[in-house]
Amino acid sequence: MDASAAPALRTAPTTWGPNTLELVGLGMSSLVFKLGDDRVLKRPKTYPEEGNPNTAYTNETNIDALKNEANVYRRLGYHEGILQCYHITDYSIELAFANQGDLMKYMERNAKPAEKVRVDWIRRLADVFTYAHSRRVVVDDIHTANILIHNNCPKLSDFNQSFLLPLETDMEHFSANDTNAGIEVLHLGCIFYSIAVWLKFKYDYFDQNRWPDPEELPNTDGILGGKIIRKCWTRGSASMESLRKDVEASLR
Repeated sequence: MDASAAPALRTAPTTWGPNTLELVGLGMSSLVFKLGDDRVLKRPKTYPEEGNPNTAYTNETNIDALKNEANVYRRLGYHEGILQCYHITDYSIELAFANQGDLMKYMERNAKPAEKVRVDWIRRLADVFTYAHSRRVVVDDIHTANILIHNNCPKLSDFNQSFLLPLETDMEHFSANDTNAGIEVLHLGCIFYSIAVWLKFKYDYFDQNRWPDPEELPNTDGILGGKIIRKCWTRGSASMESLRKDVEASLR
């Protein structure tokens, strides 16, 4: 849409500026405020318009992004591997407060946990991503900063770039918005590797617009879940469900 032709902003409080709530998260299109010890409020970034059509367009885009995320939470419902959503309004999403931050920062601040813990985390993530696909949710933005740690467990969160598919979609063969099951598995494999070696690793298919060459990937021989991770990176897992089965069979 041309910014000059953007529709008038739907009435919403301005969130960019002085606020009585503590700002604890800053995203591309949203802000996260702390509501108390255990909850946060996610709201779209909105700015004073003052007759500027570009600002009106930005506000509208950010509001629509939050509405999309709210629809994803509605589709997903409750799952122990997803950061709990308590309440949704037209302009906010009330969520549990992840009390240990995101996975990327958690790894930087904490020593590598025992293998038993890392196995549990990989199994949990395989399960929740499979659940998301079973609900026909394409997560899309998959990396360590979007996995939160809450009460010593990883939680899937931030569905700002996620999208919904029809409930009858074949999740092994879907192709939509330039992504597919293989790319989702590829990116999840990078998170598995990061947990296994306790060091952030990311290969972004969308940055390169191609699958990785072997020399761009670290060696997985002898590491926790190495064979599974290698399959993620070489199109060896056709779907999240097949990946979950591999994880359950190999990592106990």
